[in-house]
Amino acid sequence: MKQKWSKEIIIEMIKDLKNQNIDLSAGHISKNYVSLFTAASSRRYFSSWANAVREAGINYDQILDAGKSRRRNKLTKWSKTQVLEEVKKAQSLNLLTTYRDRLALYSAARREFGSWKQALEQAGYKLTKGSSKNTNQIVESNHFTLDAKNVLSQKTKIMDENEKQ
Repeated sequence: MKQKWSKEIIIEMIKDLKNQNIDLSAGHISKNYVSLFTAASSRRYFSSWANAVREAGINYDQILDAGKSRRRNKLTKWSKTQVLEEVKKAQSLNLLTTYRDRLALYSAARREFGSWKQALEQAGYKLTKGSSKNTNQIVESNHFTLDAKNVLSQKTKIMDENEKQ
């Protein structure tokens, strides 16, 4: 049986969802309560989900802020040291395809070091051209670059100081 909609029914359903502590973001409602979202967003009733939520007496800006906060909390915070450690852990994996397999690491490396190639060099690897056209290889250098040594030695000093306390 098809749901009969009216402004009052839509508002009542939104208030019920709010009382059940259900996420009232447009993304969540459009995926989980399609008919409600479609009706509320139609020109016949409120023209948008945000307008419908506001008509129900709910501050939609707070819903938007909560969504931003949730997305921000999902992001991993990286330091140069963490990037270097993760690159070294990933050495058994194909470091050339890390951008596909571990996008967060790849993005952090580019943000912290300027490029993936520079991050690899700081971690003690060297990107070289392969024998066939358009192929690259990563070879492990026998030495760390000066900056990588400094970053790692700083971390060691901090860890030593923390253990003394």
